[in-house]
Amino acid sequence: MKAQAHTVHLMYARHSLRATALACAAAAALVASGCGGDGGDTPTPTPTPTPAPAPTSRTLSGAVAVGAPMSDGRLRVLDADGNVVASDVTVAEDGSYPAVTLTGNGPWRLEACGHAGVEYRCLYAVAAAPGTAQVTPLTSAAVLLAGQARPEALMNGAAATLTGASLAQAQAQLHTSLGALLTANGLSTDFDFTAGALAAGSRSGYDGLLDALGVNLGQDGRPFVQFTQRLGGGNLFLDADGTRIGALSADATAASLDLPGLQAMVSRFSAALAGAAACAQPATGLRSIVADTATLRMEGNAASGGDDVAAALCAMFGHGDSGHAVWGATLQSPALQDCDLSGAAPVCGISMVLRDTQGQLHDVGDGMAVTRQGGAWRLMGSRWPMELHASAEAQRTVRIDGTTPAVQFDRALSFEIEAVPGLACAKVEQPTNFGGPVTVAYYKRHPGATQQRSLSLWTTGGMSATVSLDPATGTTRQADDAWVLLPADTAGDATIRNFFHGGRNVTISLYADEACTTPFSMGGRSSFRLPVVGVPPIWSSMETQPWAELDAAGKAALRALSLAGNGSGSISAAWTFPNGPQGMSQIFACSRRATCGQGGDGRLGEADLDVRARSATLALRNQGAAIAADSSKLLGVFGRNGDGVNLQTNYTSCPATPA
Repeated sequence: MKAQAHTVHLMYARHSLRATALACAAAAALVASGCGGDGGDTPTPTPTPTPAPAPTSRTLSGAVAVGAPMSDGRLRVLDADGNVVASDVTVAEDGSYPAVTLTGNGPWRLEACGHAGVEYRCLYAVAAAPGTAQVTPLTSAAVLLAGQARPEALMNGAAATLTGASLAQAQAQLHTSLGALLTANGLSTDFDFTAGALAAGSRSGYDGLLDALGVNLGQDGRPFVQFTQRLGGGNLFLDADGTRIGALSADATAASLDLPGLQAMVSRFSAALAGAAACAQPATGLRSIVADTATLRMEGNAASGGDDVAAALCAMFGHGDSGHAVWGATLQSPALQDCDLSGAAPVCGISMVLRDTQGQLHDVGDGMAVTRQGGAWRLMGSRWPMELHASAEAQRTVRIDGTTPAVQFDRALSFEIEAVPGLACAKVEQPTNFGGPVTVAYYKRHPGATQQRSLSLWTTGGMSATVSLDPATGTTRQADDAWVLLPADTAGDATIRNFFHGGRNVTISLYADEACTTPFSMGGRSSFRLPVVGVPPIWSSMETQPWAELDAAGKAALRALSLAGNGSGSISAAWTFPNGPQGMSQIFACSRRATCGQGGDGRLGEADLDVRARSATLALRNQGAAIAADSSKLLGVFGRNGDGVNLQTNYTSCPATPA
C-alpha cells in the first residue's frame, strides 16, 4: 500500500507506488528524449489551540497544519539576515512544534516540510515578533504575496521584500478575498493567519478554514496563489501584482457537515487495524464504519455493499505490500480533498494514509471517499463506480556525456478511464473562466486489444502525440494510452491556465458509441466531475521546478558504469535541490530504454527512498548483454511535489549515440 491507487508512468516507467490490491496499470507515453529510444460515533475531543508564549518570551511556537496536522514534519527558522536560527526541529504528530529560542533580528522566516496526506510539501510563514507562529498554506500564500516570489526562493540570505508593511498588505489582500469563508468558520474578517489560534486536526475555526480551501502556489510570469473551494464550488486566482480572477463564496450546506466528526471514524478505523479478528468484528471492525452503499474497484474487480467492501479491505490489509500485513497500523488524520454537496448526502474525497508499526507511511489509494449515514461519517470506498484518475506529470532529462549537458523538458496530463464493458468513448473537458468548458481529449478502445484496462487517447494518426478533437477522425496508438503530451513552449500553456483560472477539475463524459453521441451510464450517471491531482508547470517555469541536481561524482559514476552480461554491480549518487526542496520517493537505473519499464530487461535496479534522502547506493542487476561505458544508460529519481505534480529527473549517458 504505497502511494496512489493508480500507477502513473513517465517516459521510463517507474516502480508502482500504490497498493498491490488497488493497482491499476497504465502505459507510458511521453516521447523519448535524451539518448533516443522508444517511446453514530463518539466524537473525538477538540484539541486545545496552541497558546501564545508569554509576552516577555523570546521564542516562537505554534503548529503546522494543512487541514490535518503535517506528518513527519521538520522546521527551519531564519532571521532577517538569513542566519539559521534553528533547523531540523521535529514537528509532533499533532502538528505542534517546540518553542524555538530566537536569535538575530526579525522578521523571522519559517519553513516546515513533511507529509500532507501522501504528498511531501513545504509550508512557510513569517513572524514579525516573538510569540505564536502558525505555519499553514495560508501563511505560505501571505509570504508569496508579500515577498512577490515563491516562498522557497526567500529561504536563503536576506529577504528585503518581506517587511512589516508588505506582510500587512498581503494579509489584507487575503482577508478581502476570503471574507465570506472566514465568517463561515467563526473567524474575524481581520484574522491573523500567523499569530491567530489554531487547533490542528480539530476541523473547526482556523483548521476548518484550511479544510475548506485548497491553496496552491505557482508561477506564471509572476508568482500567484490559487484557491479552490473544497466545500462546494469556487475558484480564485491572485497574483503578486493584484490580478484577481474568479471568486469564492460560503456554501450554506457546508455549515452542517460536522467535519470534526471525521476524527471518530479515524479512531475506529485505526482500532480495526489491530489484527485480522479486530478488522472482521461486525460491531467494532471496519464494517461498523463502512457505508451500506459502499463500492470498491480493484484492478477491474469490484466489491459492492458494506459487507463485501469491508471484507475486501480487511483482506487487502492482511496481504499488505508483498504479502506483509499492516496490522497494527493507524490511519492518519485524513486531508480533505473536495466535497460534492449536491446530493442527499455529502460525498467527500479524502486521503487514506496508514502509518505502520515501523513508522512508515503507506497510501491506501486516491479516489477514496466518505459520506454521511445515520448521522455519522462512513467510508464509501471508491468515489466513482469505475476507475477514474487524472494527474499531472513533468520531466527533466539531462544528457551528460558531452562537454555541455543537453537538457529537455516534457510535461503531460494523464487521464485513466477504465474500459468497462459497453463503454466506447469518453470526452474530457476542463472549465474556463471565460465561458463554457473546452475539450481536452477523447479516449476510445484500441482496435485488437484483448485485455484493455483503460481507454486509449484519440490522436490525429499513426504514432502522433497530437490529440484529435474530432471523434470522427483519428486513431489510437496503443492500448491503455493515457497521456496527453502538452506542447513545448507557450503552445501548451493555455490548457494549464484554464486549470489555474477556471478550477482544478475536469468533466469526463461517457458514451456507448464510437461517434461519442449516445450517453453511457455507470452508477446512474453518464458524466463525472473529477479533480486533477496537480497541474503541469507553465513552460517559462519549467526550469525553476525543484528538479534534483545530480552531483559530479554521481554523473561520473553513470558515465563510467559498465556491467558484464547477466552481471551485477551498484551505483552511488547524491543530489541537491537548487530551486527549493522536493521529496523523492524512488531512484532507478536503466539500459535498453525500450524495456526500461518495471519488470523489463532494461531495468537494472530500483529502490524506494525516504522523502528526505539526498543520496543513495543502488544495487544493479544486468539481465542481458554486457553494458559498456559508452552504452546507453539512465539514472532517474522521482517524487511528487507539494502541488501534486509527479516530477522526474533523468540523467542519461550514451557516448556511442550521436547527439
